This record gives sequence, C-alpha cells and structure tokens, in this order.
Amino acid sequence: MHMFTLADEGPSEFSVVMSHADAQGDDSLVNFADRLVGELGNSLPDFRLLNRVERTVDESPAVELAYRWRSAGHLMHQRQVITMLPRTEAGEVKAMLIAATCLSQFTDEWNAAFDGMLASVKLRHKTAPAVAEVSSSAPAIASTVFALSERRRTLHAFANHDEACRKTDAREVEHDAWAFFDAAGTPLHPNFVVPNTGTLWRKAGSYVLEKRPERGGVSLRARLHQASMFVAGSPAVRLSSIAEVQAMLDQPVEG
Repeated sequence: MHMFTLADEGPSEFSVVMSHADAQGDDSLVNFADRLVGELGNSLPDFRLLNRVERTVDESPAVELAYRWRSAGHLMHQRQVITMLPRTEAGEVKAMLIAATCLSQFTDEWNAAFDGMLASVKLRHKTAPAVAEVSSSAPAIASTVFALSERRRTLHAFANHDEACRKTDAREVEHDAWAFFDAAGTPLHPNFVVPNTGTLWRKAGSYVLEKRPERGGVSLRARLHQASMFVAGSPAVRLSSIAEVQAMLDQPVEG
C-alpha cells in the first residue's frame, strides 16, 4: 500500500492511497466494482454513489467510482479507480485500487491533481518484455474465444473454448446474456451437457461451444461497436484492447 497524505504544512485535506485487493475466483472488473459498491454501502454511514464511469489506467480497462459518506459529522468524498491485474503465477487474481479522498467536495484543483496522478501511472506488467516469436503467439490467437455482453458493453477474450465455458456463468448463458465467437469472429452457440438446476437458487450446469451454420448469427466484426471495455481472460491472451481485436478481425483469412 502507498499512502500520500501529507502536505508541506502537515496533514492534507486531500489524500491518495494506492493498494491491491484479492479478487474472488474469476472476478471480472465489472463484478469486482459491483461487489465493492455493495460493501461500501454496507460499511459506510449515509453512503451515496454519485457517479460510476468506465475509463482507462495506462490504456487498461478501469472503472471509477465517485461517492460520499458521513464521518464524524462531515461528508467525506472519494474518487476510487479500479483496474484488474493479470493472474499471478500462483493463480491469484488481484485488483489495483487508487483512491483519492477529500474532507469536502472535490475542488477543481484536487480533481486536476488526481487526474494528473492517474495519467502518470504505468502498470508494471505492461513494461515486461514482449514475446517476439510469432510462431508461439499465432496458435494462442487462433484458439481465442470471445464472449460479448451487450448489457455490460464488455468484450472478454479467452485463450480457448474450455476457458470461455469455465469462466462464463452458465446461468447467464442460458438466458442469452452472452454471445460467443471464435478467433475469426464467427458465432459460436452453447450446447448444455449438464443443465442448470433449481428454481430459487439455481445451480450452474456446464456447456460446450459449437459452430452451427444453420442457426446463422451476426459476426463479431458487426457487433464490435456494442463493446466499450475489453477484458483478457488469462495471461495467455495475446490481445489487450478492442482496437487490437478489430485489427485481428480485419486481417484476411489465409487459405
């Protein structure tokens, strides 16, 4: 944790804290932010979410939450920016949180100071040497599976079919909350091998993804405008933005 709380004359009315937090299982950025809002609402007196926007940190997807709560008779205000970090070698998923707090409403000065700090952030994993061998990255790209949530305006990229099915909730898939595509942007359709069960508390089943030309469907290229946030499902995914997905889909198909 990094804390910036002091001015030249002592404690400042504006402070910034940068920290890491453990995510749960295969948490997405959206799910993590949703849970954080719920936890803040349960723990902070008179909590009120003022704004929630999608943004980027070092060109990586992020969510910013702006909210206030009451502490010792004062209304505290905070802007908190969240971005997910790549899975560690131990398999852990973590989020990085950058929170700015003011004893009253943010002034233009403090907004500008925080925005300047965010613009200067460089994520360590993005400075790692890139893998130069085309032969090693091509198979990974060819096996990529995309999952599009129109409601969340989020495009997930998974390393393969198995990872996509394992990390996308079967209960949401059953209700057509996700659209799947292969690396060429061709629609994939779920086929449930174990059905979802239960009524009030549903237990997730399992499914596989198949091409079904007879069912047709709109290609990912035609639906890419429905996504405004990109999430890589694992470190094996060789893509980092919607723009890179667009460039990949625009490449001519060989053979």
